[in-house]
Amino acid sequence: MLDVSDAVDLLFTGVVPERAQELKHLWGDDGNRVRLLPTEGFLLHQLPGTNVIQVNEIALRQIWLIGFAAWDAVDAYAGVMRLLLMSNQPFEPACLKVLDRQMELDAKFDRALKRVQELGRCGSVDEFEWPKDVPEPTIGLKIRDIAQKAIFELVCIAGGFVFLHEIRHGILDRDGKRPVQLIDEERECDQFARIFITSEVRTYSAQTGDSEIEVRAKRLLGIVIALLTILVVTPRQYWGKSSSHPSVRERIETVLKSDACKHLSETFWLTCASMLGSFARHFGLLSDSIPFANFEELALSICEVLP
Repeated sequence: MLDVSDAVDLLFTGVVPERAQELKHLWGDDGNRVRLLPTEGFLLHQLPGTNVIQVNEIALRQIWLIGFAAWDAVDAYAGVMRLLLMSNQPFEPACLKVLDRQMELDAKFDRALKRVQELGRCGSVDEFEWPKDVPEPTIGLKIRDIAQKAIFELVCIAGGFVFLHEIRHGILDRDGKRPVQLIDEERECDQFARIFITSEVRTYSAQTGDSEIEVRAKRLLGIVIALLTILVVTPRQYWGKSSSHPSVRERIETVLKSDACKHLSETFWLTCASMLGSFARHFGLLSDSIPFANFEELALSICEVLP
């Protein structure tokens, strides 16, 4: 077991710097809040009755790989979706195979998700052969490629979201405010994490001069990647609504229909649609053609096919 609390604090100073101090007041800054365990499978949860989050290296690296796979999805479908919109054609992956390189791009994405699942079956990260086309997350890693830097930022945001979700579980437990229904607690933890990441973007933008809309869009894309992770690391029978968890579709729709997503650019919605479309195709969830008048409509329509 290794105490990685300081590393997670550092993550938050990068993801939500405008709220990092506030988070210290909410969650504390003592040691042993996040424990890295040498376990198998995907581990990332709040230990009930404590202020401790348990995580393993496999989970962190799976999130990393899924973030890079999500960008492969954008490469595979953003251009195609633009052409479909321009020609007033529906989105239908089965009919797109005739296009140059489409099968190649789809195969690349499928291989990327297969690697994630292979890692999940390993007893430790040492048993896993790291893909050559993805930078390995190591201490002192420096990424020079512009596209990979963008993916790295999205992965960090995705990680921030899942940790904030677990932090909220701990706060509710500590304060004796856990909802009676487990599913309501899951919804509350998702909402807390989303709002924490997006609500003070204007403050951040005022301090840095960055576009508020672009910063909000980037953070929301990171959240979408975090939720798409569920499809990859969770068995299919748990994707739907249960007594303890909302469905994957509800969780993503809640983000895309939130106030934070209002007035965002066409590029944001195209990126979302590309990611959702590629993940849905990979898991065999797309059977009908989807007509659309804009990329927001397409993203929400693809979301509806999720369990």
